[in-house]
Amino acid sequence: MSRGSGFSGLPCAYVIKHGDLELRIAVVNISDLHLHEELVPGFLEELAREIEEDGLLRHPVIVDSGSLVVLDGMHRVDALRIIGCRRIPACLVDYWNPAITVGCWYRTLMGRLSLGEVLNDVLKEGFDAVKVSDIEPGEVGVSPNAAAVKSGDGAVVVRKPFRSLDEAYAVVKRVEEVLRGRGLRVGFETERDALQKFRAGEVDGVLMTPRVDKNSVISVALAGRLFPHKTTRHVIPARPLFLNIPLDLLRVDKPLEEVNAEVAKLLKARKLRMAPAGSLVEGRRYEEDVYIFE
Repeated sequence: MSRGSGFSGLPCAYVIKHGDLELRIAVVNISDLHLHEELVPGFLEELAREIEEDGLLRHPVIVDSGSLVVLDGMHRVDALRIIGCRRIPACLVDYWNPAITVGCWYRTLMGRLSLGEVLNDVLKEGFDAVKVSDIEPGEVGVSPNAAAVKSGDGAVVVRKPFRSLDEAYAVVKRVEEVLRGRGLRVGFETERDALQKFRAGEVDGVLMTPRVDKNSVISVALAGRLFPHKTTRHVIPARPLFLNIPLDLLRVDKPLEEVNAEVAKLLKARKLRMAPAGSLVEGRRYEEDVYIFE
């Protein structure tokens, strides 16, 4: 996978060094960015209204500096586009830095779960499927095992040959819709947390999804394709918060270098404070270190 040059030659407004990772803050053209997951229409419209009412964008999106693939904040990108912004503040990072990791989201299931009924429903969808006594996480995502529904009675493995992970996740999306149609309540947890809750009896079942890798994220996004919502879970050691960039600066028809120079002045005039991982910021607990502009 080619890493590309991205914005490597563009002066940034602000640089934060966090160990071996650089957080490069810059305003970028929305049209240059690539999304990798589907958006949720209702949430997108509400977010666009909130940002318009605030008159500013509080937090930057996280973007791979080489490919310009958005790793976190995809709804913000489209929300700004909806309200007429040409640009967006981004925190540019080197996605290939080993400190940045990517995982997947399992779906936890609550409610009456009959593997026999799930098997029949999946077969009606045109997929091949088989009931087994058990399946390990590493076996899901290896063609043709696109997904698996695990319960106390075993597991149903949904099989459809695939050439790329987004093809496998299209199967995951359809199976999730089938389960919701059966009245099951669906939650989202990390692979580890979902399986722990299942073993502890806190959930009735788990929809196991393929593990995701960085190459797949980049290749799918650059090809103009999208994973379903809640496919990837990116863990980044640190992120900046509360840039509070006025929307007027993101709509103005000025050279990008001039806009970044104005943003640099705004940020350098403020105090930067680091809050360690686990800190509660405006009601949200962050798993990573955060840098707060005050």
